[in-house]
Amino acid sequence: MAAPRRPRPPPALTDDVFGEILLHIPPEEPAHLVRASLVCKPWLCLLSNPTFLRWYREFHRTPPLLGFFHNLFIDYDEDDSVIAEFVPTTAASPLSPSALGCSSWALDCRHGRVLIHTLDPMGVLFVWEPITSDQKQVPLPEHPHAYCTGAVLCAVAGCDHLACCGGPFLVVFVGSDDDEAQTWASVYSSETGMWSALATLGLDYYVEMRPSNLSGDALYFVLERGKGILKFDLGERTLSVINSPQVYEQRSIVMTAEDGELGFAGMEGKNLHLWSWEDGDADIAGWMLRRVIELDGLIPIRNESVSPDVIGFVEGTHTIFISTDAGVFTLDLKSRKVKKVGKEGSYVAVLPYTSFYAPVRH
Repeated sequence: MAAPRRPRPPPALTDDVFGEILLHIPPEEPAHLVRASLVCKPWLCLLSNPTFLRWYREFHRTPPLLGFFHNLFIDYDEDDSVIAEFVPTTAASPLSPSALGCSSWALDCRHGRVLIHTLDPMGVLFVWEPITSDQKQVPLPEHPHAYCTGAVLCAVAGCDHLACCGGPFLVVFVGSDDDEAQTWASVYSSETGMWSALATLGLDYYVEMRPSNLSGDALYFVLERGKGILKFDLGERTLSVINSPQVYEQRSIVMTAEDGELGFAGMEGKNLHLWSWEDGDADIAGWMLRRVIELDGLIPIRNESVSPDVIGFVEGTHTIFISTDAGVFTLDLKSRKVKKVGKEGSYVAVLPYTSFYAPVRH
């Protein structure tokens, strides 16, 4: 009797098939890419290939959340100081919690860049790219201000912002002058190394030192205690004010609504109010209350007498940050998925840092 034939080995997988498999590794946890690169040398070569990494970014499109900055007040021998602390939300992070020194205030995060304001007597701005470790110093505009904030963004027209680190950028700096009851804005270009002429607006409210929201061709900033929203048109280089839909005793944020329009979120007790701006004629344009989400039972709260706060929003997603006495949580407004991302503490605002990060070296 003839011996049974051994089954033929399955055909070897090609590099194209390997690439298709690796493309589906979720970008939300960069450590998964590291583990995959350790499987074998061909996978290491593929995962460190710039062409594959470009395909990987284009396949997933939305840069993942790698962590967030918040500004922490510290008491050193009765001398108050502030530090921009980074809190990683992934196992593999491009920077450590102590990446920045004292007397530094994080103003904004966008397009893989972080805008930092040093608070020493010779204070300056600098734009930092954590992925490349590149830092560029930007002089402060020489105009009086008692309050200020700022924004950073890519300066390349038509860029998809999937990997624009190293390219030209813009810094928008906004200041409020108490003496003149005036708010002004100026734009710095990394290509010219110069600040633009001032855009000014008479205002009784000051601009808060909180992150902005980029919606369409405009930046939006929160005014004093959420009493209004300051709009800076990037094309026209003009300032204007939009009334808030409601002034909340608790914190509120300006964001992008689920319909893609300008949005606003405020907390009333344990209820999150989500507003959307509707454009139209002067008689039609205005705010619409889209949803009210009850957070009691959805977000962990230890002391029932303590109300949660809305403290941040991830641009390009449906994710917001909620702070309670049990910690900091992200809430996906579509799926209602909740994830704890930080310990309890005093948070005025958080600045989400999003970027594709492949910590793989050949």
